[in-house]
Amino acid sequence: MTEELLIFDAHCDTANVLLEKLSYFIKDSQSHLDIEKIKNGGLNAQIFAIWVNHVYSPYRTIKQALLMYNALEKKIFNPGYGEKVTSSTEMKTAIKNGKLACWLSLEGGHIIENSIKILEFFHSLGIRCMTLTHFKNTDWADSSDDKPKWDGLNKLGRQIITKMDKLGMAIDVSHSSDKTVEDVLEVTSMPIMASHSCSRTICDISRNIPDTLIKEIAERKGYIGVNFFPGFLKKTISDQVNKNIEKYKKEYQEKIEGNEDNPDILNQADIWLFTKIVEGNDKTDLNAVIEHIEHIADVGGVECVGLGSDFDGIPSTPTDLTDVSCYPALVEGLSRTGFKMKEINKIMGVNLFNFLKKFD
Repeated sequence: MTEELLIFDAHCDTANVLLEKLSYFIKDSQSHLDIEKIKNGGLNAQIFAIWVNHVYSPYRTIKQALLMYNALEKKIFNPGYGEKVTSSTEMKTAIKNGKLACWLSLEGGHIIENSIKILEFFHSLGIRCMTLTHFKNTDWADSSDDKPKWDGLNKLGRQIITKMDKLGMAIDVSHSSDKTVEDVLEVTSMPIMASHSCSRTICDISRNIPDTLIKEIAERKGYIGVNFFPGFLKKTISDQVNKNIEKYKKEYQEKIEGNEDNPDILNQADIWLFTKIVEGNDKTDLNAVIEHIEHIADVGGVECVGLGSDFDGIPSTPTDLTDVSCYPALVEGLSRTGFKMKEINKIMGVNLFNFLKKFD
C-alpha cells in the first residue's frame, strides 16, 4: 500500500545521532532511521533537523550545528544514501532517482546567535526551514516552555522573520509560545508550519497547538506535523514525564555540580535525564497519533495536517510506531479510521510537499 504513497516527514533529529555514532545510518537497531528501516517503511523524503542544546549558547551553537551538518554530509549525502534538496523540483528528481530526498532545518533560533548574516550563511548551505525556539526563549522570541520574556517577538525577532521571508525559508513555530505564533502570523505574508506539534485540545500542554492557532495556520495554507512522542499525545503521560523530571532532579544536579560552565558535560547530563523521563510511563499506540491527526483535520481541514514524527529526538514512541519502518501500519490505521486513500496520501506526505513548494 505504501508504494503508492508519498511518505514525507517534517522532523527528525537523526543528525544528533549521527554526530554521536556515525555508523548509525548504515544499520543500527537503536536508531529510528537507518537504510533498512527507510526501505521497509517506504519513506521518500525527510526534513532533518539540526538541533543544538541551549547549553552551547551563546558562542558555540554555530560550531555544533556545523558538526552535525558535516555528519549528515559524511554519512548520508556523500555515500549517496540520501540527497540534499532545496526545492520541490530537486525533491522529485531525488525520489525519481531512488534517493531519500533530504531537506534541512535549524531547530532553535539560538543557533544563529542573533545574527541575520549567520541566518543567510545557513541558507547558503541549503537549509530551508528554521524552528524559532526550543525549550527556552531566544534573545528575540518566546518559547512555549519558558517564562515569557518578550511577549512574543521583539524587534530583532520581527527582523529575522522578515529576512526569512526574503530568503524563502519556512518559518517553523513548534516550541513557540502562542503569542510568538500570533506575532509571526502578523509579520509574515507566507504560510507557516508547526513541524512537530500535537493538538492542545486532546493533550492540554503548552507545547501543543490550540484550536485557534490550528485554524489560523490552516487558513494561511500552513502545515502541522503530528509528533509521535507519547508525552505530547496523552496528558496522563505528560504528567508522568514531569514527575520523573522532579524525581531525578537531585541526581541531575549532582551530575552537573562544578561543571556549570562546561557545555559538553551539561549536554551529557541532559541526555541522561532524557532517558529517565520515560521510565515507568504508561504506553500508547498509533491510535493516539491518529486521534491528533483526526482532530487537526477536523479543525483546519485535511490539507493542513501530516507527519512530524520527531524520530531520533524522542525517548519513547507508540508501541506499534517505533521507527520509520512502521509507516505501513500507520497507513492501515488511518484507513481503518475512515480516511480515504486520497486523504491518506495528503496526510502521509503530499500536504508537506505542497507546503514547501510555496517556497520554490
